[in-house]
This record gives sequence, C-alpha cells and structure tokens, in this order.
Amino acid sequence: MGRRKSQQTSRYVSGLQDGRRGPGKLFIVGTPIGSPDDLTLRARTILGQVSFVAAETPLATRALLDYHGITTDITGYGGGDDDKIAVFLDRLEAGDEIALVSDSGMPVIYDPGRLLIAAARAAGHRVTIVPGPSSLTAAAALSGLSADRLLFVGRLPRSNRQLDRFFAELTHETATVVMYAAVSMLPRILKRIGSRLPNRTVTLAVNMTKDDERVYQGKAGALSRRESEVTLVLSGARKGRK
Repeated sequence: MGRRKSQQTSRYVSGLQDGRRGPGKLFIVGTPIGSPDDLTLRARTILGQVSFVAAETPLATRALLDYHGITTDITGYGGGDDDKIAVFLDRLEAGDEIALVSDSGMPVIYDPGRLLIAAARAAGHRVTIVPGPSSLTAAAALSGLSADRLLFVGRLPRSNRQLDRFFAELTHETATVVMYAAVSMLPRILKRIGSRLPNRTVTLAVNMTKDDERVYQGKAGALSRRESEVTLVLSGARKGRK
C-alpha cells in the first residue's frame, strides 16, 4: 500500500526527474493557515518538484518553504497583472510546472489567484488541485454552528452606510455566515451585529492552529475584544428571531 501511494504521488508531478518535457501544469496548492506543520505530504512533494512557485507574497512563502527544506524558486504573481500572467502562460506552454499558493489557506479564497487559474484554463493548460487548510472551514468547524449551508463573505464593505445595508440584508439569512474581519473594522462589525442581529451567536476565531489560538463565542454585545485579524462566524436566522 505504501509503495502504491508513493507511485501515485510521483505521477502527480509529470516526469521532470527523467528529463521529459511534457505539457505544463498548474497546481493550485493549499498552504497552512497558521502552523507550518499543517502542510500536507502531497503539497510538500509538489512544491519541491515544480519548476517554480507563484506566490501571493514571496517572502511569506519563502519562510514556509525554508521551514520544510524546500529550495524551489519563488516569484510573485503580481495580483493578477496581465503581463505577469502572460509570462506564466508562456512558461506553461514551454512545459514548466507551476505551483500557485496564497499567503495562507487555499488560493482564490480572498486572493487574486483566480485570474491565473482562469487564464491557464482558457489557454488549454492542465490545472489541478492540491487541497489544504482553509480558515473558512476551520472556523466553521470550531464554531459548532450548523454548516449545512454556509455563506462566505471575504471582503466586507468599508463605509458605515454599506456596512449597515449588508447586515440589514442578513436579517432573514438562515445560512451560517463566515467572514474575514480586520482588527480595525471589528468594533464596527460587532456594533452592527449587536444592534441589528442581537440574538445571533457570534464566534471569533483568532490565530487558528497556532500556539496562541483563541476562540470567543457569545452575543455580539459581549464580544468587544480587539485582536489581530479574525475569522468571524455568525449563526443564521431562526423563525421569528433576528
């Protein structure tokens, strides 16, 4: 069984080791959301054997790769810059294999990696997934709330008026809502949940998977802590209650 798994893993990375230059491939690779030890075995294999890594923030990815003894070259993917994407497409056409990573979690979730993925697909290149951790699903699990229906909001409105409108629209939303909240916005968010959705359960997940991981849960009015960026989970509406 161990040998079979090893053979399967080696096939995920087309034969760079024996010198063949087949069609290129783009790997969408999930990375840890906190503890670097959460990088999967398959992700380590892929990151160590691709031609180079396209990263959201090269310095952050370099630290992760150094931790695991991976020496693969890293370049930034430019936030979806057309010229940069064109370079990547040329490299795929030449037979290179590229690993796309974000700073943490799964690419595309709250980052612009989707533009490279869409361009690679449109150009007919092979695209595959190497799944890994995600703050979205991790926080939903930690909350203990129903995850039968999840609504994810990556970018909250910045203005007070838009923020008011956003939470007003959640009055009758029955899905559990997961959102990323910067520390600068957290007081405004909790204030609006407390006034518009006072009966909802709020979970704040901070530094998940790290040694100082913290989870706070209760009504918004009782959660006034100022933390680093948090993942916020809001329970859905129940009949007759906001």
